[in-house]
Amino acid sequence: MKKIYILAFAFLSIVAYSQVNIPVSSSRGIILTQTNQKIEYRNLKYEKGKVIYTNLQNGQQEFLYDNSVKNIEEKTETTVLSPEIKSENSASSIMALQKPKLTDKKEIQSFLLQEKDPQYKSGKSLNNLGTAFLVGGATCFVVGGALNLSSANKTYSFGEEEPKGSPIPLIIGLVGMGAGVVMKLSGHSQMRRAVEIYKNSDTRKFTPSYYVLNNRNGVGLMMKF
Repeated sequence: MKKIYILAFAFLSIVAYSQVNIPVSSSRGIILTQTNQKIEYRNLKYEKGKVIYTNLQNGQQEFLYDNSVKNIEEKTETTVLSPEIKSENSASSIMALQKPKLTDKKEIQSFLLQEKDPQYKSGKSLNNLGTAFLVGGATCFVVGGALNLSSANKTYSFGEEEPKGSPIPLIIGLVGMGAGVVMKLSGHSQMRRAVEIYKNSDTRKFTPSYYVLNNRNGVGLMMKF
């Protein structure tokens, strides 16, 4: 019978000890020892069976063995914002709520251009450059063709050598128009992609981060968005 009591006492002791959840790390809180001594700490670390912390009363680093700890009460540090920061945050929140989600394509393009979106701005510049190349190449092609045509229709006197038309302006014009078309297509693609990103900004996928928490309430899993 005596052995049963001893085993029961040992079992209850193990159960009671297992209820003490010691966090791996904690910024601030209070340690309650088995002798009911309260120690206010900061920068607590739990490793290799030792609870290492900085005692706020004397400012020294101390440690306790985990079997001498009865409970640990963690304190959550709160950040107090100044009135100026609160006002700025409130104003930003109000502006964000007042700004409706644009749906019209032209309105979105104007908004992205006004906000100087890097991708849309780059696509717009490339599109404008392509237009310049396209117009310049077409002009060069038309002028070169007209000069060659006028030279072919000109009447020459007997014995006068007939000049031959040069294909260089035509080649330059074709190359310029080809480069312009490529630039416009690439720029238009970038602009369209920027608009699509804006439209899908609310449904953008996120990668959550998972953390294991171990405190006096038990072991849990925290997901951070």
